[in-house]
Amino acid sequence: MPKKVIVRTAQAGDTANARRVLSDVTATTAEPSAAGDGVLLQRNEFLHLFFAVAGTSPVFSLQVWWYSPISGLWHKGEAMNINDNDLATIEVQGLTRVYLQVTAISGSATPTLNTWVGLVVPA
Repeated sequence: MPKKVIVRTAQAGDTANARRVLSDVTATTAEPSAAGDGVLLQRNEFLHLFFAVAGTSPVFSLQVWWYSPISGLWHKGEAMNINDNDLATIEVQGLTRVYLQVTAISGSATPTLNTWVGLVVPA
């Protein structure tokens, strides 16, 4: 990886709220079903997933899905638990799209999840 990089949004929008890929999620979500689901990775090697949670003792279980035009299918990738304003960095070399599925939620006071995807770009 180059020593100098910038991180740019994978989701267009004029504000942070507009750039969310998961917006105020309070329930589980479906698996990807179409090739155009998720976020286009634009040939980046790494991405950052930025999470913001609200509620009392929130825990969100996520399944990361990857799309490959080689197979024409979505493939299960990393599974993770998010319980704070966390950041995850993932290598995505050669993969085309990413999709985040919320598989379980715990906590009280209506746990809420917001997520942004940042593409790591050599500068």
